[in-house]
Amino acid sequence: MFTPTIFLPEVNTSKKTVFIDDSKVHHLKNVLRIKDLDSVNISNGIGELFFGRLVKDHVEIKSQKKYSRKNEISIFVPYLREKNRFRFMIEKLVELNVYKLFIGKTQNTQNTKFDIQKIHNWAISAVEQSGTPFFPKIEITDSINYTIFNSCFDISGDTFDKKKAKIKAFAIGPEGGWTKEELSNFQYKYKISDFSLRTDTAAISAVSLIM
Repeated sequence: MFTPTIFLPEVNTSKKTVFIDDSKVHHLKNVLRIKDLDSVNISNGIGELFFGRLVKDHVEIKSQKKYSRKNEISIFVPYLREKNRFRFMIEKLVELNVYKLFIGKTQNTQNTKFDIQKIHNWAISAVEQSGTPFFPKIEITDSINYTIFNSCFDISGDTFDKKKAKIKAFAIGPEGGWTKEELSNFQYKYKISDFSLRTDTAAISAVSLIM
């Protein structure tokens, strides 16, 4: 049975009663059809889940559990012009529990930009839908930090082998591909497939392979 999750980074771990705002109460009762005394979880985004039940405008906490990340993956992804695909990519990366999510421009990135709050809202939605106890650190950047990201995925790279390639930080290129100049800045280049993948497909596939 599906148990809804609420993202509350400011939850007081010493309290047994957690009050929630009207918008979340409305969503639980009118959208998800959750009734009083039904189970509700709370995620603080830093590895803890609190298990309780809804009572009017608050959640009565019954127990809690702390989780540890299996992998601390950092990924750089470019903006995508198509909003639905961009949102899908962000949500799936959150569900896969990436540790740090850098979003920015490359030389071939299309001239598109989304408000950081909108991106955060998509990430929150993914946390609440999946029930994960983790929320990624999200950073908007105008350029790639090659000190952090010395690895990338590109069709010109070596076939990725998880046993040999121990990487935790990597970059995914734009729809138009990396430029020769950009590729020369990466120390390691890997490919997932012999065929071109869309940016969102490559990002989700790469994280899944590394996990």
